[in-house]
Amino acid sequence: LLLLVAAATGPHWKLPQSTRPLIVVLDDSFSMRAARDGVSAQTRSKEFLEKLFRHQPPPSTRLILAGTEPRSLGSTPKSWREVDELLSQWKCWSPDAAIDSAITLAAELGKQQANILVLTDHKPAEEKISNQRLEWHAFGWPLENFAIVNASRTAFGEQDRCLLEVANFSSGARSTKLLVQAGSNAPQGSAILLGAYESQRLVFNIPSAAPALHATLEADSLAEDNEVQLLPPIRKRVRVQVALTNENLSALVNRTLDATGLRAAISENPELVIHETDSPVGSNAWSLVWSKFAATNAYTGPFIVDNSHPLAAGIALEGVIWAAAALTNSPGDVPVILAGNTPLLSAREDAIGRRHLVLNLNPELSTLQNTPDWPILFWNILSWRISEMPGLKESNARLGAEVNLKTTGESVTVTQPDGVKKSFPKTGGELALETPLPGIYSVAMGASTNNFSVNAIAADESDLSACISSQWGRWGDDTERRLEDTSVVWIFGLLALALLTAHLYLVAAGKGTK
Repeated sequence: LLLLVAAATGPHWKLPQSTRPLIVVLDDSFSMRAARDGVSAQTRSKEFLEKLFRHQPPPSTRLILAGTEPRSLGSTPKSWREVDELLSQWKCWSPDAAIDSAITLAAELGKQQANILVLTDHKPAEEKISNQRLEWHAFGWPLENFAIVNASRTAFGEQDRCLLEVANFSSGARSTKLLVQAGSNAPQGSAILLGAYESQRLVFNIPSAAPALHATLEADSLAEDNEVQLLPPIRKRVRVQVALTNENLSALVNRTLDATGLRAAISENPELVIHETDSPVGSNAWSLVWSKFAATNAYTGPFIVDNSHPLAAGIALEGVIWAAAALTNSPGDVPVILAGNTPLLSAREDAIGRRHLVLNLNPELSTLQNTPDWPILFWNILSWRISEMPGLKESNARLGAEVNLKTTGESVTVTQPDGVKKSFPKTGGELALETPLPGIYSVAMGASTNNFSVNAIAADESDLSACISSQWGRWGDDTERRLEDTSVVWIFGLLALALLTAHLYLVAAGKGTK
């Protein structure tokens, strides 16, 4: 009875917690792939983590990937097998490692009570770590490394202009060999000698018909930055129909359009119509209405230019005489260039997404067409029209950058270099595609399929001179562990049950002896 009464009071004991939860911050940048004798910092970090779990596994663990942005791997594994399964997501392909942000996230998830373990290849910003819950382990080596730190391929007339920049991240002069292959042509090799921390740029032209440019350096401690693939730049052109009645004006516009290099050779099914009346155009066409009637007012400035608008990029209007009609802004039109309150160039968007531009200009009384601002204006018009065309905006990107895709509303399927497919059944406007891996990506939208290339280019990650193997900080001792209230009602209940069983046994045994 006394034991049952004691149990009813709900007794608790203060028991020390056996160990703290663990949150592991994993450096996900590609410098962790640098290897010495075939062993990378990523491999050494994983082996250290496995030994830790074999020795004294924590009650629960969280994993955080420190890439360009920290990302938690979700579930809380309690055994090494479960941790090992989550580590399959640790690819080490990020162009940067936001470790400080990852530590902040770990502290929030652990409510300042969990132990935090950082696994990386470099030292912390402040070598003296005051946080008693943080340990920093680095498993890198200060290795010499050659890298391609810049690469581009741009349209240059009938050819493509290519740029490759090679850097030597070492304390002494070293040489390497660069192999460049354009399409199916035989690779061309060239020796490169660079001084300590010196870089060299190579600029050359290749045929625009070459499907891909492949450049590689000799193998060294970090293979990921020794190779780039550059696909042909996207050459979009605008089909323009010039429907101006004035022959001189039409000839001026045609010459200017041809000078931009952005005009298509054909004008059927136009994507831009330049005319003098605001009459309806095709469902796919933008319109430029040239309003020059009664345009007798000459303006010399100052002009108000919306420099944030795509039509106004690079336009200065210094010393320009602009003859225009004294008009007011039509409802829905957004002024881009004004002289006082007179709109000189305006734009609006209709219900189906077409753009309608209004140019208020009389060239007979103006000097605009004799200045660099004139071809710039038409280049901006065609560039803006191209930017709104469906498809990819670029064919080559850096690792970790977003690649913009202008969609048509149809479903989109993206195939990554590792074969993983991502589908977007409903799309609208622009879609920002992630690039977590280097290599060739395939984008299928409706009946069309296009490719773009992603290259591991990040000079800070290629510089391995600051990598190190060491440890900073240490978790608090066992004496600092928290005490938790633990109920001991079950102990009193078991003792009462044992005494009751013994009592019944004795009673039964006593009756049997009579």
